[in-house]
Order: sequence, then C-alpha cells, then structure tokens
Amino acid sequence: MRRFYNSLLSLMERYYWIWFALLTALTAFLCFRCLGIGAVDSWDEARHGISAYEMMQSGNCLVNTFAGQPDYWNVKPPLSFWIITAGFSLFGYTAVGLRFFSALSYLLTVVCTGLFAGRYGKSASLFTMAFLAANYFPFKAHLVRAGDADSLYLFLFTLAMLAMLKIQENQRWLFVCGLCFSLAFLTKSFHAGMIAAAGGLFLLLTGQIRKMTPRIWARFLAFSLLPVLLWAVLRYQYDGTAFFFHMYEADLAGRTAAGGIEGHGLPFGFYFTSIFWNFDYIYGFLTLTVTAGVLFLLIRPIRKADTPLPLTDQTGLLLWLSVPLLGFSLVSTKLMWYVYPCTVPLCLLAAVFLTGFLKAEKAPAWLLLLCLLLTGSGTLYFITENYMDNIRGARSNDLQTFVIEQFDRGNSLAGSVVYLDAYDPFLYANTDGWQQNMRLLAMMEGDLDCRDGGAEAFLEDNGDCLLILSVPFLQEHQELAECRVLADNGQYLLLEK
Repeated sequence: MRRFYNSLLSLMERYYWIWFALLTALTAFLCFRCLGIGAVDSWDEARHGISAYEMMQSGNCLVNTFAGQPDYWNVKPPLSFWIITAGFSLFGYTAVGLRFFSALSYLLTVVCTGLFAGRYGKSASLFTMAFLAANYFPFKAHLVRAGDADSLYLFLFTLAMLAMLKIQENQRWLFVCGLCFSLAFLTKSFHAGMIAAAGGLFLLLTGQIRKMTPRIWARFLAFSLLPVLLWAVLRYQYDGTAFFFHMYEADLAGRTAAGGIEGHGLPFGFYFTSIFWNFDYIYGFLTLTVTAGVLFLLIRPIRKADTPLPLTDQTGLLLWLSVPLLGFSLVSTKLMWYVYPCTVPLCLLAAVFLTGFLKAEKAPAWLLLLCLLLTGSGTLYFITENYMDNIRGARSNDLQTFVIEQFDRGNSLAGSVVYLDAYDPFLYANTDGWQQNMRLLAMMEGDLDCRDGGAEAFLEDNGDCLLILSVPFLQEHQELAECRVLADNGQYLLLEK
C-alpha cells in the first residue's frame, strides 16, 4: 500500500505543471463562465457601474458621480471605477464588461498564491489552488463575479502579503508591499489599513524593522503614500475636503460606531460562525486542518527540519489570517465580504499543513491514503457545489431580461425617456422608481433617461417617452389603453405615447 500511495504523490509532483495548468483553467472557467448571465445587483455593483459609466460619459476620471452629481454615499477612491471603465471599453456596456476585471483579479490571485505556495512543495501549491477554486462565498457575492471593488482589493491584499513574506529574502519586496497597500487604499479606502496592521506587526515580530535604514524608510513611504497623496491633491481641486470628510464618516466612523451602519451591526463571532466554522462549505474542514497544524507547531517542540513552515512564514501567514479576522470582528459593522481576504491564507495554510501530514513517513500508509482520497473527493465535491450554485445557478430576473430584450444602444429607442411602473423581482415588490440595478442596466442597454414617478408621471409628461408596465397594472390606468404597445411578453409591457 505504501508503494501505491507513493505513486499517487509522485504523479502530483512529476506532472506538477500539467496539474497547475489544469487548475488554472478550472479557476478561469469558474470565474468567466456565464459571467454576464446573473442579474445586476443593487448597491455596490450597480453603484460602481453607474459611476464608471458616468465617468466615461463626462470624461472626468477623478470624481465618481451618481445621477450626474458627486457621489458622497459610495465614497471610494477611483481605482475600482477605472477597472470597470476598462471593462466597458473592452467589452462594451455589458454585464461582462462590468465584471470582467473582477473575475480576472481573482484568477490572478489564485495563480499568484499557487506559485508562491510552491516554496512549500508542489503538492501544497496544487492543494492551495484547488481549495481556492472551492472558495464558495467569494463566487456567490461581492467578489469574483461582481462589478465592484472587492475582487481587486483581494488581489492587491494578497500581493501585499506575499511580498511581505519575501522581505527577508530581499528587502526590495518591502517596496512592493507598500505599493500594493497604496493601490489597495485607492481601491477600497480605509479597508487597506488591515494591510498596514499585518505588515507592521510582521516587521516588528520578525525583527525586520531593525534592518530598515533611513533610506529604506524613505523609499518605502514613497511607495506607500505618494500615489494616495497624488490622488488626494487632484481630488481636492474639485470639492475641497467634502469627499474626504464623507469618506471618513462612512468608511471609518460609521462602520466602527455602535450598532453598525445601515443595520449591519452583528456580534463579535459572526465571521467565525458564518464562514470559518461552516461545514456546509469547505471552510469548516480547512479551519480544522489549520487548527490542528497550529496546535502541532505550538505543542510539539519541532526541529527546523520537521517544520513545514519557516518561523518567519509562520508569523506572516498567521498574521495574514488573524489580523483582518480580528480587526473586522471588533468593528460593529459586519459584512461577509470584509473577511474574504482571510480565505486566501486559510487555503494556503491548510494546504501546507495537509501536505506535511501526507508526507509523514511514520504515519500508516492506509491512513495517509484515506486522507488523500477524502481530501481530493471532498474538494472536488465543494468545487462542484460552487459551480452548480454560483455559475450554473446564475440567473437574470424577468424585469431585467425584458429591458435587455427591448433595448439596444444601436436601435431607435436608444436615449429615450423611460418611466417604470412594474413588479421588480429584485425587490420582491412593485415600484415606480428606478432602483440602482435597473438604472445601470437601462443605461448600459440603451443609454436611457430613467425617470421616476411611474404611470402617473408618464401620463403627465408632454414629451415623447416610454413606460415599462406590469401587465396587471394596465387595469389601474385605463387611459394607458390609448398608448401604443411596442412590446408585450405577457408579464411586462413597453408603452409609447
């Protein structure tokens, strides 16, 4: 049995680059498959998309706006808007353009982490990539397949931490870490503080801070601060301190205030119970593996040759995992995607500890084989669940589908004034106002001028205009029967005066 088991491990090692390419292709498939199918979400995705769209229309790449006015609700620096504008430039005003660089950012995160994990062994590299492919929640909301800031932020956070772990080998990696912090701040504002906290503790605990000369400090601060300062100076020219005040109020003071912002105040243990101890997905098993590995390091006096991780890497990876988890657990506002960056070191640490166990010479061969088979089959199951729920299960909703079918930027209806009085499946309610997701979709599909007020405002409008109406609502406004019906799918009508 030992010979058979060693043959299985040898297959992973010998054909490493083939397995690496296959896992990269699998991750790319999960990232990009049906990327444009899912309904556009309100709030972060729609808000970012509208701001990016208006940036392209206005030509102002520094001020994010909503409905033509500076947006003081979504107070993020401009980098996340820029990547969406790049997506729109490449793929047109489509959901694919909206989400493309989010998907690409996660793919790059997996590839870079997998390559880095190769320093702990080829098996550790492959397990890391497989675990990240099964990373359910980032595929479900606010990251891989969403057009907002979180995926780029995760990528930059990951690069910063990987660079941090290489500082001992070459101090120039400190500058890469600083630059990634700066770009992360330009993506997601004060959330980048977690990079600074983890990096600062790493430099202190490993003694690297004592090796930093004044020249190194100056260069590090230049990489860390100059991009942010340059943006701040340019942004100040438009509205003074207004944007920075709202950014502080919303992203720092508001989210740390008692009770949480916008009703998202939750108990301290929310992230641990909802993600890391969740056995419905892969996280509970990864957490058990990491916990066992950490206990092994703490309880047993280990010689250097027996340690799966050098002491410096132990420190860095555990800081990468624990600092964001504890930091965001301490603030009152809790949203699941705040701790998505913790899932990367969780997968990496689990892969390293698992590889160390699978190569233990004194363990029974049958036990190692069973562990390998359970890990492989279990990970494949969770990847399949990820695909079935988040990729194959992606759906638009009926109202968004109707808008997509009726409007095109190249037809005669492009640029029309449009009112809405319909049932919105996203809200599970009737609405006569354009929600953020519907407004973005209307802008992307037909550059429409979206007006609120529903059927009554439509009837009072003396100009040329359109109305999207739920079929049953026609009975409530008999005067609409005189309007020309441009489309009727049995659920929604498109009327023209």
